[in-house]
Amino acid sequence: MSTDTPTHAPHGRRCGRRGVRVRGLMGRRRDERGYGGAEFILVMAVVVLILFTLIQWSVQLYNDRIVHAAARESAVAAAAWDGTEAIGRQTAQDYLSSSGDDLSDTTITVNVQATQVTVTVSGNVQALVPGMSKRVSATETVPREEFAQ
Repeated sequence: MSTDTPTHAPHGRRCGRRGVRVRGLMGRRRDERGYGGAEFILVMAVVVLILFTLIQWSVQLYNDRIVHAAARESAVAAAAWDGTEAIGRQTAQDYLSSSGDDLSDTTITVNVQATQVTVTVSGNVQALVPGMSKRVSATETVPREEFAQ
């Protein structure tokens, strides 16, 4: 037997110097060719969905922190000795506008009482993934400053 003529081995492999044909690691048959592209598209769609979900979650977390900070700053400003509801509302509005425009349909409620100030700030987070829009809200209550003699 000469080395130039290939001999056939089991499982469709050809042995010899020329014409070596070995199945890949996946060992696909002839009728399974072309499925790699479809599998890649399905896997990438899931990966992209997970990626956008993580980004949407981080945007919601960021905006939740912004709303909490705006409510706290507003409550502290309104609880000052000369603080009013208008000062508290303006402080929250300034804080939200300086933090970007990720929130829409924001509402600011300031309730000044004799001993405490309660501020509620809420807004809708922009949706990167359809159906994942969320409304974030924060309420802060601060004791009102008093003049002590």
